[in-house]
Amino acid sequence: MAPLSQKPIGIALMDRSPLTLTGLSCFIGTLSVPSEIIVQETSMAAVSEGLLYQPVDILITELNGLNETTAQGREALLSLCAQLPTLRVIVYTRSQKGEDLGKLLDVTNISVVSRGDDLKLVGEFFSRVFNGERVLSPLIGSYLARADSDDVSSLHSLTRCENDVLTFLFNGMSLREIAELQHRSIKTISAHKCNAMRKLQVKNDSELFSLRKNITQQFACD
Repeated sequence: MAPLSQKPIGIALMDRSPLTLTGLSCFIGTLSVPSEIIVQETSMAAVSEGLLYQPVDILITELNGLNETTAQGREALLSLCAQLPTLRVIVYTRSQKGEDLGKLLDVTNISVVSRGDDLKLVGEFFSRVFNGERVLSPLIGSYLARADSDDVSSLHSLTRCENDVLTFLFNGMSLREIAELQHRSIKTISAHKCNAMRKLQVKNDSELFSLRKNITQQFACD
């Protein structure tokens, strides 16, 4: 994605707690990228309606707000992204459930950051999104990998390291992000990926991620 221009970035915030909204607004003001808070709401339904009439560049949101289940909030967010395909979204969430988070990964404009991440890291992740990157924080990646690792291992004879790399890749992390998370070199992570692909008899990333879909479909039928 191309970085946004240096004019102030228009931001919308959503959280069920007005106090959290105030804290987020103050925190964003400490970042180096010029920004302006345009919309603040306490439910996904309200922020979705507001953004149809008052567009912004980036939405920073929890998965659900007041009087909403996580599933309702997530579906409202996915619907909003379909209506506003240029909107960039940071899901800044307390959720640790792979089933809640995994459905967000198919939308390329959605980044996911955990509220369990250190604030210094959160600031770095937010700034990267403001400058055009997509981010999946390592802590979120670990939640997703934990949810998927047993499934992948049961179907294929991968080593633990190969399985970990594969599940992180399936959940949107880059080789660089996996290397940072596991404190290893990108060369080592790339070798684990290549070994896994050889065992799975796939020749490229397209075939690898097609296999991910097949695995998901098989689990859904079990």
